[in-house]
Amino acid sequence: MASALNLTIPLKQDEHAQEMLRQMMATFTETVQKPLEKALAESKIVHFARMVLIEEDQRGRYLLVLTEFDGDPMAYTEFFRTNLGPIFEQLFSLAEGAPSWEELDSPEAFLEYNRSLNLRSMGTSADGDERHGYMFSAVGDKTVRELISQGGPTASGDVAAAAVAAA
Repeated sequence: MASALNLTIPLKQDEHAQEMLRQMMATFTETVQKPLEKALAESKIVHFARMVLIEEDQRGRYLLVLTEFDGDPMAYTEFFRTNLGPIFEQLFSLAEGAPSWEELDSPEAFLEYNRSLNLRSMGTSADGDERHGYMFSAVGDKTVRELISQGGPTASGDVAAAAVAAA
């Protein structure tokens, strides 16, 4: 069964951090989206992923990283820490009260910090785990690997599709 990540990053409100956020947004497609899409496809465990900036008064207040993934949260976070460390270092440098990357750059610390920012979905989980909330799945308990092996759709984008096909 897929698990949800509702990573909710409260953003620093000082002018320097907000300028860094604007720069990241201006180059997002090239500097974040492309490497992220490649890693997501290579992982073969992520069903869906998106990033959302919540703004108020033209200031970034929260950055949401929302995914549905298969398997163990430690394996999931470790894959992304090792494959996209510079991107997460950049994201967390914008976070209010975040530890330094040097403090976060270990499997346990990265997992625990992600857990601290992972908001629980409302409702009751199908698996009965109180740490999880409600999440609907039209494909039941099928994993990304199972869906792909059964001829299901593969990741979008040339780089992502090539990574899936090569596996």
